[in-house]
Amino acid sequence: MPMDKYRGVSLQRELINLIEEYIKAHPEMGYKSLADFVTDAVREKCTELKILVATSELPQLEHFNISESGVRILDRSLGNGVSKGRIIDVYFKPNKILCEYCGSGNCKHVEFALNISKVRKILIEKGWPISKRIKEV
Repeated sequence: MPMDKYRGVSLQRELINLIEEYIKAHPEMGYKSLADFVTDAVREKCTELKILVATSELPQLEHFNISESGVRILDRSLGNGVSKGRIIDVYFKPNKILCEYCGSGNCKHVEFALNISKVRKILIEKGWPISKRIKEV
């Protein structure tokens, strides 16, 4: 990559040490390096100050893939500096629905999945008891 594409900034060593400790202690946040963290923090602040303006507002939840056994949902609210979101699997069984991320059958991912028309159709056609959780549209 061209060297003029990047510029460096200096930060206090104490702040750098705290950030690096945080990154090591919270791998679930998805930051692989100090640069990832700082880039994400600067982008967030620039968005807040309206220096960066989103070109289009994408929905927080979007179905990614559907099969007979469940649905994959993209949850953009779980994005960070490394990714734009996380894929969440919601599984269906005759008497049970399970969100693998929340470990629950009653969360925003499950509610979203039950409102996808293809999912509704599959569950109703199967005649599974969980189809009673589908709200009338």
